[in-house]
Amino acid sequence: MQNKLRAAVCEDVPSDAARLAGIIEECGIPVDVCIFESGEALLETFRPGMFDVVFMDIYLGGMRGIEAAGRIRETDPGVVLAFATTSLDHTLESYRLNAFKYLEKPITKDAVRETLEYALLKRRNGPFIALKTSGGREENIPLDNILYLESRGHSVDVHTFSGIITTSRPARLDEMEKLLPQPQFLRCHRSFLINLDHVVKADRELHVFVMKNGGMAGIRRGHLVKYERELDGWYLYKAGRDGV
Repeated sequence: MQNKLRAAVCEDVPSDAARLAGIIEECGIPVDVCIFESGEALLETFRPGMFDVVFMDIYLGGMRGIEAAGRIRETDPGVVLAFATTSLDHTLESYRLNAFKYLEKPITKDAVRETLEYALLKRRNGPFIALKTSGGREENIPLDNILYLESRGHSVDVHTFSGIITTSRPARLDEMEKLLPQPQFLRCHRSFLINLDHVVKADRELHVFVMKNGGMAGIRRGHLVKYERELDGWYLYKAGRDGV
């Protein structure tokens, strides 16, 4: 079963935020919507992979929507951005930030549906892993939403930006490791398998990898330097692949 899309609406006018949330619901595409009244509030919560699409008002009080979107784009190049505004003055900036859509107010259902359909298509075409949860549901989890996996006896906890998913199939970390691409996913410990894309640092004192959500994954004793090199190698590989 396909997870719902995750959408953020950043709008400082409550009536406009409610109207856009209502239009999203009317589109008939399953979406979980979070509303933020400022760019600062969104950035305080935002983590890479947390949302599939962000609807951003440009003329926010305080931090401008363009600035907030720029900070989001620095850490999450994949999230779909759609700007909502009453003016076309910032069209070039929206292109620079690789925004999918520039929505003029009053926003139409067709424009919103097109944005959601694009986000859904992007998710479906992206790499994912098919899991069965402990509750018996079948779920497709996008790989870029996975921070790390943790063995829990006869199940595995998949730590994602959206929360923890406990699986019943695959039920062992050894099985998970075979399904996930390497070197992106590293088995750094008997009980942990991490996504190198979402590592903040290796903490030498605690002997753990610190992840972007604040979680910690243990490192095999005696392997700290080796895994630090693998992390550095992954960053170099990504930089070369992306032309940075």
